[in-house]
Amino acid sequence: MRAVMMSRRVTRVLLISASPTPWDVEGRMSGNAMLPLTTDGEIALNKLLDDIKEPITALYAFRGNEVCEQTARLFARRFGLRIRNNDGLAPISAGLWQGLTHEELRFRFPSIFPKWEENPLSVTPPEGEAIADAVERFRAALKKLLHRNRQNHVAIVLRPMGLQIVKGLLRGEDLPEIAAHLHDKAGLERIELEEEKREDVKRKT
Repeated sequence: MRAVMMSRRVTRVLLISASPTPWDVEGRMSGNAMLPLTTDGEIALNKLLDDIKEPITALYAFRGNEVCEQTARLFARRFGLRIRNNDGLAPISAGLWQGLTHEELRFRFPSIFPKWEENPLSVTPPEGEAIADAVERFRAALKKLLHRNRQNHVAIVLRPMGLQIVKGLLRGEDLPEIAAHLHDKAGLERIELEEEKREDVKRKT
């Protein structure tokens, strides 16, 4: 009896970090500030792009932020793609903390900032965006672009914290799990989503 092989219905997602900016290197809270890639960052990004051999069918980024658009342009030129803007992929605002170093923040907010470092869900920077709100914003953006790119290979450009949130959502993590690795850094992440997992992303954490 001959076995019938079913093809896997998979959407592949490539997450690219738009970093570092000069403030990242200086240890400052960048938030959604308009900053470029550093020269070293651009060199490192081009090396990462050299390692991408798989075909990419769509490229998404938030074009209202300098480093995100700069990173997306490098990617678009390399792979002959157009940048599809998605406002839901915008960097997370750090409010009044933006531009301050972590040392300055620990000095000015000795009780609040360490709590944010330990558990970003527990504190929202003054005039900034709450992590729980950002997670739902990114979820809505993912829902839209995954719906349009079933079984395609999609690249998404994000600032580091946004990348960690999107990675967590694609892996089916809940809010505490996402918060636990929110401060991690990664230049590039590859994630495969079978149809059932793709639908899970659309559900509320």
